[in-house]
Amino acid sequence: MSTAQQLVDEALDRLSKHPGFVERPSQRHLALLISDLIEGGSTGTFEAPTGLGKSLAILIPAIAHGLATGKRTVVGTYTNVLAEQYWRQDLPLALSLFDDSKDLKTQFLIGKQRYACLAAIEQYDRELFDRVHRRKLLGIETEFRANLAPRGRFSTMWQAISTPPVCAARACPYYEPCFYYGARKGAQTAHLIITNHNVVIQNALLAVASEEEASLLGTFDFLVLDEAHDFAQAAMNGLEFEFSESKLSAMGGIAAAAQRALVPLAFADGPLIDRTTEEYKAGLDRVAKELTKFDGSRSSVLIASPAEIESHPAVLQKMDRDILPRAKIVAEQAAVQTDKFTFALRSIIEAWTESQPSKVWQAQEASRSYLGYLDSFAMSCRNLLDPQGVAVSHIGAGFNQAYVRQDIIGLEAPLSELIWNRTPWACVSATLALDGEFDFFKRTTGAKPVFSEILPSPFDFETQAAAYLPKDGLIPDPSIARREGTEEIYYKSIANQLQEIIVTLGGRTLALFHSRKEMEAIASMMNLPEDLPLLVQPRSGAGSIGERFVSQVESSLFALRSFWTGFDAAGETCSCVALVRVPFEVPVDPPQLARAAWMASNGLDPFREYSLPQAKMLMRQGAGRLIRRAEDRGIVALLDPRLRTKRYGEEIVANLPVAMRVFDDFRDAAGWLQLGAVTSTTGQ
Repeated sequence: MSTAQQLVDEALDRLSKHPGFVERPSQRHLALLISDLIEGGSTGTFEAPTGLGKSLAILIPAIAHGLATGKRTVVGTYTNVLAEQYWRQDLPLALSLFDDSKDLKTQFLIGKQRYACLAAIEQYDRELFDRVHRRKLLGIETEFRANLAPRGRFSTMWQAISTPPVCAARACPYYEPCFYYGARKGAQTAHLIITNHNVVIQNALLAVASEEEASLLGTFDFLVLDEAHDFAQAAMNGLEFEFSESKLSAMGGIAAAAQRALVPLAFADGPLIDRTTEEYKAGLDRVAKELTKFDGSRSSVLIASPAEIESHPAVLQKMDRDILPRAKIVAEQAAVQTDKFTFALRSIIEAWTESQPSKVWQAQEASRSYLGYLDSFAMSCRNLLDPQGVAVSHIGAGFNQAYVRQDIIGLEAPLSELIWNRTPWACVSATLALDGEFDFFKRTTGAKPVFSEILPSPFDFETQAAAYLPKDGLIPDPSIARREGTEEIYYKSIANQLQEIIVTLGGRTLALFHSRKEMEAIASMMNLPEDLPLLVQPRSGAGSIGERFVSQVESSLFALRSFWTGFDAAGETCSCVALVRVPFEVPVDPPQLARAAWMASNGLDPFREYSLPQAKMLMRQGAGRLIRRAEDRGIVALLDPRLRTKRYGEEIVANLPVAMRVFDDFRDAAGWLQLGAVTSTTGQ
């Protein structure tokens, strides 16, 4: 047994003696699996169900190998919430299990704009600046929201003090104490880094683009992706590029920031820098004016790769070839204007080599980040309508403005280059497998693990949980209702079901919806007693409404996609999770149509191979909000009648915990689990 493996065993033994700890064999097994992968430089995918203790099972071997061999491990999560939980709760406990943990360097790093900017804080509020300096902070958004923002003023404050996407970096007077750059510096040498999926993607993009000369995380030995079921989405978000009026305005702002950084150094060239910047902003304004002439209200495909996608009937119907030449001209104009500006500024600085040599280095440092970002923007503009691999460029509208965007559909090639072929890795999630296999994850991400395993749940779903499927005829088919214009009848039937569930349980219900229109319509039909408050997810502030649901036991919450995964409401506050409708992706938007066309061109059924597996995964995630602790009890209410009438319904239900007893009367299910005020023992 190696030294690292021995440290893992010793730490797990100490954990088993920790007050209140319940030993879970699967937790030890997962920790040893990950330790083997780190030691052997191999790869694996593992399903680690909720309650298993996967965070500690990941951290313990990472710490052990850091101490024993100096190996560096990166742990990336999909949500910042889980990343913070790792850092603030799980990591201190894991470190306490080792004798020499003080010798281990650890670092927390998330996206730049989640950090406060010290220079901005000083300008915004000197008293706040002094208070921040007296505290030991990560400097991230949640700390300011919880402890430092005046009541009701967080959004205004954060808009003023958050770190911009591009800044002066080393040229800033607060570079050394900077929260973000301090975290980046720490990440270069830490043995264990806690971060998120987006940083993992951006780190790989930077490393590949610079031929390994630059990175956010430094060179590391092993990568763990927790919440790996969402990694494909994170990758698509990280690889997309959008060209819009707001993007052009942001580039103008970055140019102005470069101007402000250089003018104090410029002496006689100050007016030239001012004029160059104003000319660039005027050029961007002309480009933006051209972009406003595009009608994005009807989203259209402009060009796709490979060519087989464009020949699909659904894509052909969505294509607008007339816009493509104009869009290319507008994107090229933005690139030309940007290149002209960056070349002019670099030329001005270069001219100082003879006249002001002492200022050259300072000016280069002051402008480096800004000019590098603008270079990247120009390159992306030129690639926008030249998709490579499996990708689509399309036009649409958002926030009352047209945009042109490129989305990467096929992730296998880019993720193989950026992630899978670069560093040994483990992908872990509570819901990573479908139908007992990892095929969907592997197909959508291109991951090719050497080892895979599904670990058993520590919960007893046979006694802790039940499923409720309403009898035939109680709820109309939502697809038929939408097609025939009888949605009001469908909404009313769902409202009746949720009314009965909430009243029976005395609140304590999380209802998950796939559509805001549907959620708000059904909420308007509810007629609950005053002592059973109903919370409805607003268009902003989802986090605070989740906190209210957790703290108000008698409340119920109607929520959307962000609550299907990652939301934790353990205990009696959530005795029922109602999955209102199977969340099928309807291929309407260009990226969805292009994906379906690409799959069809390869002989695959887009519904069976993508839409249905994606729906199964989300249903698993949604149902996973129910049982979070060994003492929890509750009901998963499956309110989509197609689960009884369609062939795929049985497949979806089979991916939920199989030991759950199924009822067709909600009061019977509640009585069997002794929830609410009713008692019964019948089931099916």
